Amino acid sequence: MTLDVPYLDLLGSALGVLLTLLVFSYLLGDHFLVRLVFYGYIGLMAGFAVVIAFNSVLYPLLLQPLIDDPLAGWMQVAVPLLLSGLLCFKVSTRLSRIGNLSLAFLVGVSLAALIGGAIQGTLMPQLSAVISPFDLERSSVAAADRFSGLIEGFLILFGTVATLAYFHFGARPRFSGSARRLEWIEALSWVGQIFIAIALGLIFAGLLRAGFVALVERVQVLLNFVITLQQGF
Repeated sequence: MTLDVPYLDLLGSALGVLLTLLVFSYLLGDHFLVRLVFYGYIGLMAGFAVVIAFNSVLYPLLLQPLIDDPLAGWMQVAVPLLLSGLLCFKVSTRLSRIGNLSLAFLVGVSLAALIGGAIQGTLMPQLSAVISPFDLERSSVAAADRFSGLIEGFLILFGTVATLAYFHFGARPRFSGSARRLEWIEALSWVGQIFIAIALGLIFAGLLRAGFVALVERVQVLLNFVITLQQGF
């Protein structure tokens, strides 16, 4: 016995509506059904992560070399297997030192990747965005628009310097025994606070907008389900 496609679509829509209503019911208080939905969501995400890790990492990098050429495959996966095995010793309190080598290697590689990504993905584009408005020879805009480009460049440069000055923690000791930063750094850091507040406000507005978009999409799903029931699907 098989169900027709419209019935399967209706069943999927009903399940989605039920889960949506259960999540919305969290506004009335925490209860068992809400926790059940959250646990199910976390379980699905964990299972999805395991499947992705197996298909993207374990099988192509560990199992596939052993299947294609066992001898050469063992030489290729011996070091990763050894490091992974040493990392398992971190579970034991007495033998945790054995896994320090693997943990140090893992942390070092992760930090190198993070630093490289921060430099290439954040620092260099930021420097390019600050410098490019002042490169008049390579600028493709018209001469009338170069003045506004220079003003924009000065604002970006000033905002960047002021924001960095806010995170300057150097201070000189006073005769009274207290420590305080230089006056011009204090003034610049105060301006940097304004730029930081504007940036955080924009980020919060973007997150709030994304939340409203998701809410509208869920409400639209509920309305479509009700309309489908009224039309007799």
